[in-house]
Amino acid sequence: MPPETSRQLREFVIGELGADLFGICSAEIDLPAAENLRQFTSEGLQGEMHYLENHKLRSDPAGLLPGVQSVLVLGINYYRPKLPTPAGQGRVARYAWGRDYHKIFQKILRRLITYLEENYPGHGHRLCVDSAPLMEKVYARRAGLGFYGKNGVLINSQLGSFFLLGEVLTTLELAPLTWPATDTASPSSSTATSAVSGARTPGCGTCTRCLDACPTAALIAPGRMDARRCISYLTIENRAAIPAEFSRACGNLIMGCDICQEVCPYNLAHARPASHREFTARPIAGDAIPLEEILQISDDRQFLERFAGSPLMRPKREGMIKNALNAAANAIREQPENFRPLLLPLIEKIAATDDNPRLRTIAADYLRLLTR
Repeated sequence: MPPETSRQLREFVIGELGADLFGICSAEIDLPAAENLRQFTSEGLQGEMHYLENHKLRSDPAGLLPGVQSVLVLGINYYRPKLPTPAGQGRVARYAWGRDYHKIFQKILRRLITYLEENYPGHGHRLCVDSAPLMEKVYARRAGLGFYGKNGVLINSQLGSFFLLGEVLTTLELAPLTWPATDTASPSSSTATSAVSGARTPGCGTCTRCLDACPTAALIAPGRMDARRCISYLTIENRAAIPAEFSRACGNLIMGCDICQEVCPYNLAHARPASHREFTARPIAGDAIPLEEILQISDDRQFLERFAGSPLMRPKREGMIKNALNAAANAIREQPENFRPLLLPLIEKIAATDDNPRLRTIAADYLRLLTR
């Protein structure tokens, strides 16, 4: 297809669908990225995320759409400013404040596929969000949406890293289109730039703020993460109790973690409030939830009534109670006069009467720590 087709798609995606970033790239396999994934899983750094171990499927888009030629990559800003989380409340990562972004992106990408079918019939298409086995950061980088930060997150030098990705795979052979606002701006901090032939180019340079700020030292080297230590993994993917060695480091975080992004100079300089209507709507979970509210949710029905449609449905009630128990224990340790009378009886009740045996055991373990 001629370059004009790609430019028309950009106009539709930005103007009609409301995306903040858009690019088109080829669907060929990125062999170095595939090898990095194989090495990551061979070392066991993925923890219980066994779905990452199907390297062949994840590294080759043709396994998702036979005959795929091009990948259309959309980025949507979800950043919202926040105040410090009050004591006694559990902190929620920004992406999880509102409606589940998978549902948001699916609706947006279906509109894009409808546009493709109406204007370029006779081709196959498939939408992907991060639940699909696609190495989406590889294609987002190839499409010019950003560069890999030392925290492993994709960073756009004019927007920062608080954006989500969605893709459409297509059998259309489209002209490549890199994001036009590409990566000429940089934060005022010289530590967040790198020099190539004497020019300022986007990159992390000598900056190590994300590595230094990670409370659990999950960023074991620039661009390398041990997911088993990551607070996002511990509060979302990991079903067991938060390991004792990371308990205090998790603080009041009960769903994900934004710390390595909050300290990034690109975000400090360029993060701006989201403008897409789906990410400015009234939050479901919000940025913070009183710990007593979560600990008093006694069954799955109550949890569903409170958080239906939210990313908090992924860890489910069991996961959120587990995380709230850890945050409650930290609150009691830090301010026993304020939170022991409020939260300890709730921990005792879960340990004694909860229908979930795993939660009873976890609560009982915290009780022993807090009352010995």
